[in-house]
Amino acid sequence: MDKIEVLAAILVWLLVIGAALMRVPGGSMRSLIAPWLALTAVTVAVELIVLNLALFLLYFAGGSTATWVGIALSVVIVAATPVAWAVVLRRRAHAAAVRG
Repeated sequence: MDKIEVLAAILVWLLVIGAALMRVPGGSMRSLIAPWLALTAVTVAVELIVLNLALFLLYFAGGSTATWVGIALSVVIVAATPVAWAVVLRRRAHAAAVRG
């Protein structure tokens, strides 16, 4: 296998793990820490790969000014990831607790 196939296999595996972790049963907020940490780590890893490629494209297509704007947006995206997963997991746990 070449490097692209290995990277694609890793990304598919990470997506499967993320999908499996989305099945969080209702419970205490402490029970959400491990899925939150795993989903955040997987998402940030994938984001960093994609954003790195996007920054290279921005640099070659738009120059250094466009790259700095892209870096600023990348920081916002990566910083918002843990908060977004916390909101999603909390809402799912609350919905599961309400259902029964």
